[in-house]
Amino acid sequence: MELRGMRYHPIDIETSVIRAHKSITECAVFTWTNLLVVVVELDGSEQEALDLVPLVTNVVLEEHYLIVGVVVVVDIGVIPINSRGEKQRMHLRDGFLADQLDPIYVAYNM
Repeated sequence: MELRGMRYHPIDIETSVIRAHKSITECAVFTWTNLLVVVVELDGSEQEALDLVPLVTNVVLEEHYLIVGVVVVVDIGVIPINSRGEKQRMHLRDGFLADQLDPIYVAYNM
């Protein structure tokens, strides 16, 4: 993944986000118009969704020196995974752009 002229491994960012809170069961990241988009699956109440936004943005900033442009909190099972267990980030990006994710909460940090 390339962002602002630098290359990043999505799995590194995703691992940091998953470790940030016990209610985050899965995470996927992708870029959209030079913004980092973080999609997290929440195993908890919808009230926790709002609390995850500053947590996610802070962990990515502190560990990877990146500013998160959009945080999307979704239900479990929304992040597409193929038969080999690999995240389908481009399918997720397409669903995000087509407004098909049915998110619990979306925060635009632009």
